[in-house]
Amino acid sequence: MKNIALIIAGGSGQRMHQDIPKQFLNVYDKPVILYTLEAFQRHPNIDGIVVVCIEGWEAILSAYCRQLNITKLESIAPGGKNGQDSIRNGVMELEKHFDPEDIVLIHDAIRPM
Repeated sequence: MKNIALIIAGGSGQRMHQDIPKQFLNVYDKPVILYTLEAFQRHPNIDGIVVVCIEGWEAILSAYCRQLNITKLESIAPGGKNGQDSIRNGVMELEKHFDPEDIVLIHDAIRPM
């Protein structure tokens, strides 16, 4: 049985009134989502990571993960029209890669602490 982190990064952050999604905004010269991914990468009880990513940012996320050696990243799934749809897309992606007995932790990309 594996412990899988499903990171939800499918939102656009419209209330932030920024040109880029809030999960990709820099805090201390690094996008917020990377702090979240690093925390799960370091956690000894997390076996894999799947990220639900806003459309058009998948390649950027993938490049960041390669640069920071996020080796637990298993897959990137497309975001949905709202948070619930994004979670559903993530769960559907999990079914492709993991067993039904595996444990899934769902976490927001923008809450790295």
